Amino acid sequence: MRRSYVQQMADLHTQLSDLGIAVNNSVEKAVQAYVEHDVELAHELFSDDLSINAATVEIEKEAYRLIALQQPVAGDLRMIFTVLHASVDLERIGDHAVSIARATLRKDPEEVESETLKNIIKKMAEIVHSMIEDTIKAYLEEDVESAREIAARDEQVDMLQKDIYRDSEHRMEKSPERVTMGINYIGVSNNLERIGDYVKNICERIIFLNTGEIIDLG
Repeated sequence: MRRSYVQQMADLHTQLSDLGIAVNNSVEKAVQAYVEHDVELAHELFSDDLSINAATVEIEKEAYRLIALQQPVAGDLRMIFTVLHASVDLERIGDHAVSIARATLRKDPEEVESETLKNIIKKMAEIVHSMIEDTIKAYLEEDVESAREIAARDEQVDMLQKDIYRDSEHRMEKSPERVTMGINYIGVSNNLERIGDYVKNICERIIFLNTGEIIDLG
């Protein structure tokens, strides 16, 4: 019985890791679709989101099944609740990827793009992509220090979002016909900023899992 329980706990780790990888792929695809105005790729995000939602539900079912049948205590219980909370954060990241895909579908294919805004968005995406990837690794390796360092990177995302706001506002004031473009870029930057926040939440869960300390990484 104990061997089966240990394997079930290991499987739960794997499920969360797989979900994280799927979500990260969605974020990457969403931003690629936006900057390249790839409508076909953007549409893929909707089916990806259905798979992510289903995987999140399966994690929730398995977590509650383990609690009900195995009655875990102490560290194991903490791990299960960490997985539950982290899976919800990952699912919400997937939702933001879908929002970016929707922004792609709203774009005017004839509109002249701003390379400056596009490059800022790409930089934001690179940072959040590496944050998600490294957070999955930190979770699996129980690396508290890495979790703290990853969360600190969110400041870079916030600064780039401010750059998007400033540049977009300037362009919209100077050229009113570019208002739609500016609003779209601001919306995409908001989604990427929120993704960074959710990654930071997961980092807080990693610290809680391994130390029992509830902290706010700001």
